[in-house]
Amino acid sequence: MHIRPIHEQDASEVAQLAKQLGYNPNAQTVLPNIHAILENPAHQAFVYVDQEDKIIGWVHVFIALRLGSLPFAEISGMVVDQASQQQGIGRALVKQCRHWANSRGVGEIRVRCDSTREQANQFYQHIGFKQRKTQRVFVREL
Repeated sequence: MHIRPIHEQDASEVAQLAKQLGYNPNAQTVLPNIHAILENPAHQAFVYVDQEDKIIGWVHVFIALRLGSLPFAEISGMVVDQASQQQGIGRALVKQCRHWANSRGVGEIRVRCDSTREQANQFYQHIGFKQRKTQRVFVREL
């Protein structure tokens, strides 16, 4: 078992895991995002693979820029296969993100987690994240 950067050929397995988050992607919708991540040095995605080289978890992290604050890293998505949870995989993926962000001179890592995802909220708090604020997300179709 090990962590490695994402590859284009991971699209199908990444899409399958994303379904466990309640999304409905497929390899064709994930592949352009993988390409964009691979081409943008401010973004990185890692996969956790088992002994058979099957992906059992993934994470996407990026460097966020805001006019009013210093740059920070943000985890924009992470999933560990339900059958493989509680084994330290999520913790290892977050640690990999922290190393990646630190190597880019960023001093803070953030994650946004839907308040309805109670298990995920508890996980992040358990590994040292502190809740800073509660906010709402507004969306408008273009």
